[in-house]
Amino acid sequence: MIDATAATGRIGMINDSAAALADFRQFNYERVYLRAESVEQATAVITLLRALVEHYAAHPGLLADNAPGLDGPFDSDLAALSAPALHAAVSYVSGMTDRFACRQAALLLGWGPERFPRGVGMAD
Repeated sequence: MIDATAATGRIGMINDSAAALADFRQFNYERVYLRAESVEQATAVITLLRALVEHYAAHPGLLADNAPGLDGPFDSDLAALSAPALHAAVSYVSGMTDRFACRQAALLLGWGPERFPRGVGMAD
């Protein structure tokens, strides 16, 4: 980029570098990001997060007092499946670590190790 910018006065890349970067990106998408194992892993993560959000939105009393999205002390009158409950559930789940989310799914949803994404110490 420095050479191309110095030569042209515009931010950009010289053709050889741009072509190499395009080939590298194509390789990553074909062999890393979109390979069957990666897509399967992404699906497992999405399923886990959705299940947790749905559970917490349906049972807002399980949200921690300091859950993100809740103003001040926990409002025990938060209606199940309401927009505020859903917002609080999304905020709470989005702040979870991978391991904590998996532990919560095991505890609250009864998930076994075979349902968890690989690599978080639950299904390995």
